[in-house]
Amino acid sequence: MSKQIVLLTCMLALLFPLAMAGCCKVEVASLRDELGQTRAERNSLKAQLDRNLAERNDLQAQLETAMRAPKQSDVDDLGLDGSLSEFQKQIEAFVSFREELQRREDELAMLRQAALAEAKTAQERMDQIGTKLQAETERVVLLQGRLKEAQSAIVDLQDKLKD
Repeated sequence: MSKQIVLLTCMLALLFPLAMAGCCKVEVASLRDELGQTRAERNSLKAQLDRNLAERNDLQAQLETAMRAPKQSDVDDLGLDGSLSEFQKQIEAFVSFREELQRREDELAMLRQAALAEAKTAQERMDQIGTKLQAETERVVLLQGRLKEAQSAIVDLQDKLKD
């Protein structure tokens, strides 16, 4: 009867650390998955930011082209006969185009700021997940140490029982 109680106690001492180690492995795997998802989100945001910056640069180039003083050949190509009202219409068209480009540039700047904020948030989230992963890894190492201690205690008990 006494040997059965000792064996039952030893088996419980072995099973508890093993069960805890299994739980930690599941948690580590879920943290790794979440870290992968966060990295994918960050890469997506970076790609969107790059596209927005490229669009902004294109719009700035168009604005610079529109703001340059027209050459006489450009005026001739546009079919302007030199009347003041036609020049005024062209100027108003260029001004409205410039205002639209400025509005879009401001919008791109806001999108860039939002993307940077999201990237910063994603980085902070990755740091938190990394910290959690490190803590869980340390916990697994600790549990493995306890498991080894329990196993050595069981071996000692078995040796004592054999004697």
